[in-house]
Amino acid sequence: MARSPRCRRVCIEPMSKLFKINGQCKQQVTLGLEEVESIRLVDFEGLDQGEAASRMEVSRGTFQRILYEARKKVAEALVQGKNIAIEGGNYTLAQEACRTSNRCKECKFLKEESADELE
Repeated sequence: MARSPRCRRVCIEPMSKLFKINGQCKQQVTLGLEEVESIRLVDFEGLDQGEAASRMEVSRGTFQRILYEARKKVAEALVQGKNIAIEGGNYTLAQEACRTSNRCKECKFLKEESADELE
């Protein structure tokens, strides 16, 4: 009997959760929040998969499967002209202190200031 999947740690929620192409496309690809987090850690922050896996509190193999599935979905949306929606997944958000301060204490992610904070 398979064990239940462990929740993946996600530092922040993305600011935008729907990316639409120009035109009347009704097809979309749905990315889970943990898939977006894997892309953020490796492709945006430039971490290696081992360090990114430890930040998400999963094994390296699990992280690699999450990342490959996320990249496949993004490629499908780009090549076939589909919208991208970000929703759901098996994750837990980082601690409240991480989300409310400007810099995450665990992963050192520096959040950009929003327009509301600048005024």
